[in-house]
Amino acid sequence: MVFISDEKKNEILENSDIVAIIGDYVDLKKSGNSYKGLCPFHNEKTPSFTVDDRKQLFHCFGCGEGGDVVSFIMHKEGLSYIDSMKYLAKKAGIKLDDTKSSKENKILNRYYDINKDIMMYFYKNLLTDKACQIYLKNRGFRSNIVNTFMLGFAKNSWDDLLSYVKKKDYLLDDIENLGLIKKSQNGKYYDKYRNRLIFPIINHYGKVIGFGGRSIDSTMPKYLNSPESQVFKKRYNLYGLNIFKKQSNKDIILVEGYMDVIGLNNQGIDQAVASLGTSLTSDQAKLLKRYAKNVYICYDEDNAGIKATDRAIEILLDEGIKPNIISLEKGLDPDDFVKKYGRDAFIKKMDEASDVYNYKYNKILDLYAESKDNEKFEKLNLFIEFLSSIKSDLTREISINNVSKLFDIDKSTLKESVLKYNDNYKKTYKNQNKDSFYNKNDFKNFNTNQSTIIERKKYSVSTNELETLRLYLNQKDEYDKNKDFFDQVIVDEKLLEIKQYIDKNGFDKISENFSNDYQFIIDYIKDKSNKIVGNELIEKINLENRKKLLKKLRNRD
Repeated sequence: MVFISDEKKNEILENSDIVAIIGDYVDLKKSGNSYKGLCPFHNEKTPSFTVDDRKQLFHCFGCGEGGDVVSFIMHKEGLSYIDSMKYLAKKAGIKLDDTKSSKENKILNRYYDINKDIMMYFYKNLLTDKACQIYLKNRGFRSNIVNTFMLGFAKNSWDDLLSYVKKKDYLLDDIENLGLIKKSQNGKYYDKYRNRLIFPIINHYGKVIGFGGRSIDSTMPKYLNSPESQVFKKRYNLYGLNIFKKQSNKDIILVEGYMDVIGLNNQGIDQAVASLGTSLTSDQAKLLKRYAKNVYICYDEDNAGIKATDRAIEILLDEGIKPNIISLEKGLDPDDFVKKYGRDAFIKKMDEASDVYNYKYNKILDLYAESKDNEKFEKLNLFIEFLSSIKSDLTREISINNVSKLFDIDKSTLKESVLKYNDNYKKTYKNQNKDSFYNKNDFKNFNTNQSTIIERKKYSVSTNELETLRLYLNQKDEYDKNKDFFDQVIVDEKLLEIKQYIDKNGFDKISENFSNDYQFIIDYIKDKSNKIVGNELIEKINLENRKKLLKKLRNRD
């Protein structure tokens, strides 16, 4: 008989969206915050069967049948509880291990109990430690925050916790597996967390699964976190979700870390959760979809935070969530911002949050503003890629109007370029789904190849020349069809040197013969993912040359 642990049950439920599952049996229609359809358990003409996407529950007001996704399958398919879980696991692509037994479940429950006990131990430490209380007071923490998040304190000792767990007769191997103590080279155990504010990580089922620790002095690293364990799987959890579940507000603010969640809660903004780092996972996105009506991303404005925001947008869109992005001033994370400006200022920023379109548009606009005059026209390609990704006719029309004014280009010319880009895209990615809020593949190029070319300080080069060199390397036959034209495009000395090297030595060892300053060129031209149509490249180059010439003539006037 297959044994399904509590952890595996949670994984199955997290990957079994009740709307999608029931939608295989019932034609569901969106109705307010839920879905309605004809009940599959009794005959009716007027829909009385509802499915709550957020609560992951169903109920029929006609026959009274109701429950979660497991009980639906049990009733509809006539299966036992275990067989229903197996059914859902198969649909979700989750493998079940036949060799697992109740012994493993006992181990998991033992770990949960140990973590809960140690959470209380750290909590009591905080209540009696004056240094930690002064630290919290200086940080502006309100008294209720400690209890809400069950914050704790690890004393400045190498064996304080170790002594406690020995008195409790816990197995030291268990404590080590949970990441609470470590073993030295001479085989002796010592406390991992010392002189640190402790953040218990509690999952949305109320289980204590791990801990984070923040140094309250200058000790590095600033943060220590529990390692992955049998009970702590970072990708399935969001810090603070257990608190958010209790609130009536269903707009979630996604932030990076513990202090951001606590800092916002400290100012009465009780809707923040953290992705336990800067990289959102698809499983975390499923949790957001399950519990939130709207999602706001509020990561830091540094390079890592911007990249994490772009990645989070992709993952959320894959889950059918269209997020809004809150932008704070550079150098301030959500905790810093709300402490400096207060709750109302943050709420205002939330009200002003950008949707995906405006966020991407403004990011490209920033690159345009920061570029040199002779490089600005190159940013037109980024805008064309962006415009081609917009599904809404009205939004696209407004954006085309803005870009048209920015580059002083006739709107009809710009629309034609967008249409050609879309046609080229369909030829290249004909097997991929482009039906999304924005095209992720285009912006992946924007975030890597294109932005590197634009932001490179030591060396910059024309995109047209790079595209021509990429054509030469990957599609030589296409290049040779219009060799006379393309030979005149590449005028940059370094690109000519690279082209000559390829002619003489091939491409295999090119990285060894050019310094790291030019690695971005090599990475760009070896990309084969997006084929180039020679005639379209010629047309594009000619168009841009005419625009540059027109600009020069206007400047003379």
